[in-house]
Amino acid sequence: MKKLSLLLAITTLSSVAHADWFFRGTPNSWGTTAMTADGGSQYSTCQTFGTGDGNGGPRFKIDRYGDWSENYPTSDYTVSSNKSYQIQFNASTNAITATQVGSCGSSGFAQNFGQLYFRGTANGWGTTAMDLVADNTWQTTVSFDGQANQRYKFDVYGNWATNYGDTNADGTLEQTGSDIYTSVSGDYLVTVNDQTLSYSIAPAGPCTSNCAANVDMLGAVYSPTETVFSIWSPDHTDVKVTVDGVLYTMNKVSNFNGYTDVYQVTVPGNLHLKEYTFHINGIDVRDPYGKMIKPQSYKNIVMDMSRVQPTGGWAGAPTLVEREDAVIYEVHVRDFTIDPTSGVSTVNRGKYDGMTQAGTTYNGVKTGIDHLKELGVTHVQLLPVYDFATCDGLPDSNPCYNWGYDPRNYNVPEERYSKTPTNYENRVREFKNMVNEFHKAGIRVIMDVVYNHTYGFEMFEDITGKYYYKQDLVVGNTIDDGVPMVNRMIRDSLEYWATEYKIDGFRFDLVGVFGYENFGSWGRHLDTELPGRNILMYGEPWPGCFGCVDERESSRVRLGTVGRVHDAHVGVFNPKFREALKGQNDNGGCNTGDCYAMNESPDTWRIEVGSRGAIRYANNKDTVIDTWDAMFAMDPEQSINYVSAHDNLTLRDKIIEWADLKGIAHSDPYLRRIQNFTNGVVLTSQGIPFLHGGVEMMRDKGGAHNSYNAGDGVNKYQWQWKVDNNDVFNYYAGVIAMRNAHPGFRMNTWSEVNNNVTTSRPRYGVVINRINGAANGDSWSDIIVIYNSADNYTYSLPSGTWKVAMENGNPPSASPRSVSGSITAQGTAVTVLYK
Repeated sequence: MKKLSLLLAITTLSSVAHADWFFRGTPNSWGTTAMTADGGSQYSTCQTFGTGDGNGGPRFKIDRYGDWSENYPTSDYTVSSNKSYQIQFNASTNAITATQVGSCGSSGFAQNFGQLYFRGTANGWGTTAMDLVADNTWQTTVSFDGQANQRYKFDVYGNWATNYGDTNADGTLEQTGSDIYTSVSGDYLVTVNDQTLSYSIAPAGPCTSNCAANVDMLGAVYSPTETVFSIWSPDHTDVKVTVDGVLYTMNKVSNFNGYTDVYQVTVPGNLHLKEYTFHINGIDVRDPYGKMIKPQSYKNIVMDMSRVQPTGGWAGAPTLVEREDAVIYEVHVRDFTIDPTSGVSTVNRGKYDGMTQAGTTYNGVKTGIDHLKELGVTHVQLLPVYDFATCDGLPDSNPCYNWGYDPRNYNVPEERYSKTPTNYENRVREFKNMVNEFHKAGIRVIMDVVYNHTYGFEMFEDITGKYYYKQDLVVGNTIDDGVPMVNRMIRDSLEYWATEYKIDGFRFDLVGVFGYENFGSWGRHLDTELPGRNILMYGEPWPGCFGCVDERESSRVRLGTVGRVHDAHVGVFNPKFREALKGQNDNGGCNTGDCYAMNESPDTWRIEVGSRGAIRYANNKDTVIDTWDAMFAMDPEQSINYVSAHDNLTLRDKIIEWADLKGIAHSDPYLRRIQNFTNGVVLTSQGIPFLHGGVEMMRDKGGAHNSYNAGDGVNKYQWQWKVDNNDVFNYYAGVIAMRNAHPGFRMNTWSEVNNNVTTSRPRYGVVINRINGAANGDSWSDIIVIYNSADNYTYSLPSGTWKVAMENGNPPSASPRSVSGSITAQGTAVTVLYK
């Protein structure tokens, strides 16, 4: 009876809205069938078309008043014969879409299954018919008894011919999948979406006060019949929420699922795309868990995320066997395609869709995603793509530019990169399409996340001051991960992006303001909940406090502490290797022992250590080491090796400023050689290599070392660079291809590196790694890598005949020459030989 009353309520509510727009076409003999109001300007109906009528084939129009005084489109909208379509109409833009579905149920809802049956131990594996209660949404109430080995499946015909289970236990059904196990007891509402193949179970019946059992997440948790609203409020009891213009009082509920001090209310009805705003003590506040928000407001949007899938469905992420197999490429969405030389269509430039527009070229060279495929990187790291504060307002309404390190809504895609920022479903779909197209191209996607601070205190302070650390560190508005519910918010956000948007990794801005134990706990959680995904997690280990005392310093993420949580598969950027290679970050200078790539009296010990994945001296995570020890990693995956990133000078600008100090002309070929040599070392070292976007074509920013708001003129990719510097691009692409093909460069444990990489420093400027490639399954069973920053060096080879894969500052050779006895390794070059 409870379920029936809910359905009647939905029908009653919908009938009020139906008077707005009418479907008229051949299926209803051009009569008036009221459309369903889906929220905002969106209306829909499901219709089954035959062969048409005496005046033509199957077709229809949308009529405003049912009297033909206002109707769309101008000419009839035609569809295929004998098909069912889910028809959507936008009353603001008059846009019409017709998406083919399996059929339309007698209720008028779209459906891909003709029927669906629940079968399990709870009903003796009988056939309990499920009800179609919304588009593609089936439900039934099941009485579970919690018996041992309690399990169930879904059957389309009731004869096991086509049935669905969940082999991966990820909440998504697979045909002929394994039985679904559950230990629940009592009456539960079982819901299946026959389009997305997602399913869920929740206690049956509407919930009005204590709804904790119905949800496992805060924010707005949607279902077709009701939405549960939850917010953490540890300090205040006056907690309300306005939903679709109606104010509801929220009540405190018992602690659940690790959450404390939560207020909740359940609002019945299908609330997809409805606006809601939380109020604490009468003040409007953001939903920290909000999935969408109206631009320039505190109004969040209820989202049925199961409706919004990438075009054609998820393709699946590319395989990543070991995290050390990654080659990371950092890129800013706007920078990558905003210039006309990108070849990207005008409407897609600077947008999510532009990131993955295929087939673009400029003057004979590939651009955009095809450039990345040609380069061979395995991951793109996107500068912030969540909703940030600077440049607030609709996209392109002003010339504002920003990198986005000023969070406002952690779980919402940034509107400036969307072509349709107020079409909330499409804004989500554009982001998902971008991730999906990268996956199809063999490239995983990493998000740059900024949980360490907010744009201003306004983001959380009117909810509770407990979100913020009592000591305002250098970034300002510092988030306090030491508060359990704040810690949980970060973990939940990571899990949300990884599951809903299929994000493959997270780069933490200033992770050094967080405790290493917390950082590790987030990594372990994702690894446990998403086994086999091999999600990357790494960040900047810098202190958030310069010139002051952070009372939690000893517990923060630093080089000296991250090894203690290596089991969580989390890592950090390696500054010791970076400065050893190229020196100071914002000018041409070199500290003592720095600038190996420029041959400035380099400290080759740090090159040795860095090239070995920065592994610790002892294989013991509990050994206390110096905070900034260059040998810090308990696993090579913990060392993110790089020489440049979005912060500081680009590598080209660094080299130019160094050349100016030395009186070297900018056109001197030696500078190009340095451009290759620095990342040649990175790409042949143990650990995970990271490239700043554009370094492969000598990108510069005119000497700007902090271009976060400098605009397109400074930051945009100018694809003429690739034309002018194609030799540099070919070097990078060649070395990446060699690394990808040979696991000898990608040892994946402390022991593998320690036992199979023998390092020597025979003279000034020279570091030699001899790698037992066979130990990691490499066809190159014995590899020699010679790094030489100084004059040419003659190296006496071990006995036998060797192949020279790479030498003289050139990319790897397709026809390697043979050599024995000795080889001359040129300066400012990486030389690679193998057997």
